[in-house]
Amino acid sequence: MKAMGNSPSPFSGGQCPRALFLLLGVTKRDNMDENERVKAHFINSFHSNADERLAFLPRLFSDRYLEEAMALCLSYIDSFSQWLQWPSDKSGQNFVKAVVSFGGDSSMGLVHPLQAVRAFNQMKSFWKGIATLIECIFTGPNYELLEHSEFLSQLAPRMSKADLSNVEQELWRTTMAAIAYFRLRNPSIHSFGAGPDISFSNTTHQGDSVPVLDFNRLFNIALNLHSELRRRSDTTGQWFGNDEIIDT
Repeated sequence: MKAMGNSPSPFSGGQCPRALFLLLGVTKRDNMDENERVKAHFINSFHSNADERLAFLPRLFSDRYLEEAMALCLSYIDSFSQWLQWPSDKSGQNFVKAVVSFGGDSSMGLVHPLQAVRAFNQMKSFWKGIATLIECIFTGPNYELLEHSEFLSQLAPRMSKADLSNVEQELWRTTMAAIAYFRLRNPSIHSFGAGPDISFSNTTHQGDSVPVLDFNRLFNIALNLHSELRRRSDTTGQWFGNDEIIDT
């Protein structure tokens, strides 16, 4: 705020800027130019609309539209994940990394050895050998979810450093979040839908059973991802923390 003419500064007498704004009934938003006001309005409207769309999902699920609720939930998670991981264009990896980092479900970042076998068997010939090795180490049918470091430590004695480094780069494919991506998200988006959930009856983590990967878990993840997007928008005044996201 500029003083006009030779009038005394409004900050004289020890008034701090916040106290002056309160005194004059002026907020920080009133200092925005018109373009910033319009932009802030559209950003806020977007997030409010996203809240409404998310709130609709449990109603859809409770009305027994299970596949539809799941498909929409996974679609929203996918969209939020791409924005959160921008500028990366690796959609599957973005999904997994965002879910692990911001989804609020700590088990989603854990490695499932059977998922590692399945994922690497779907890749080029080099990886099929890796899958076979993992299958020999983790024989099943019972499995334990593992931290990344613990999984790699069990592979290390039977694998070259180069191969172990390659596996480390692709660990995202082996996680619980990757199961959500490959076995739920992909069929929901590219086919006519996936099953309503995935159970892990033969899987434990630190001696405890692993909960079903179902709509309720995924819905909470979607809420947390959107909360992070909104936080970034509110903190920066930009779309999802960087206006370039919507320009690409």
